[in-house]
Amino acid sequence: MKITNKVLSLLLIFSLFVGVTGFIPQAKAVGQDDEAYQEDSSVIIEEDNESDAYEELEELLGINEDAETISSSNNDPVITAFMNKDMGGGNGYPAGGGGIGKVRPTPKPKPTPKPTLPARGFKTGAEGEKYLNAHVNGNGHKTFKNVKVYDKKKKKYVFEKRIIDAYVSKKGVAHESKVGYTSLSNFVRKQIDKDARLRSEGRVKGVKWHFFKSAKTGKIGITKNLKEYLEKKKIPYQIHK
Repeated sequence: MKITNKVLSLLLIFSLFVGVTGFIPQAKAVGQDDEAYQEDSSVIIEEDNESDAYEELEELLGINEDAETISSSNNDPVITAFMNKDMGGGNGYPAGGGGIGKVRPTPKPKPTPKPTLPARGFKTGAEGEKYLNAHVNGNGHKTFKNVKVYDKKKKKYVFEKRIIDAYVSKKGVAHESKVGYTSLSNFVRKQIDKDARLRSEGRVKGVKWHFFKSAKTGKIGITKNLKEYLEKKKIPYQIHK
């Protein structure tokens, strides 16, 4: 993912925020809450997932954009059917009649080979997202605006954006990529809630989460609480080993 002026601006604002307040994100103790699952209540920008970090940074800085966009780095080939125009007769048309000849059969595109899952895992979240898009024939990121979700920290419903890692536009299915061992943080819980709401409102037809091994830590998988919450929200998931 290219570093845009927008990203640089966000990082500059965040650095100024850190410099002024002396705020340093750090992990806090994990506790039990009234919904019978544990979560990390600290503000942690996920190191291994660039789009999540971008989304979480905007949430931290209170930025809300009302734009719904779709970007793609996997453009499907455009197939055009060509028709022969017979100007000299033949194909059942009189000579000089200018009739339209037979349609040539459209060549079938060769299937794109599925990417190979690296044994050592992915170094960054961007690598995981790129693999996932190729794996599911996705069209890149898609951003949904104004997704209603309950924020446990603010103790109220809020409207936030949801950035889908790999969106399959033909099927309307949203795929989420996570690299490394993943826990049920407040941010991850809200991502799950947003996906469930998008599905219930018919803005997407399906949702699936994918978990990949991190080449940095060598870890893969999900915590028990995250597994239970995905199942509670009826969101299918796959751990790619």
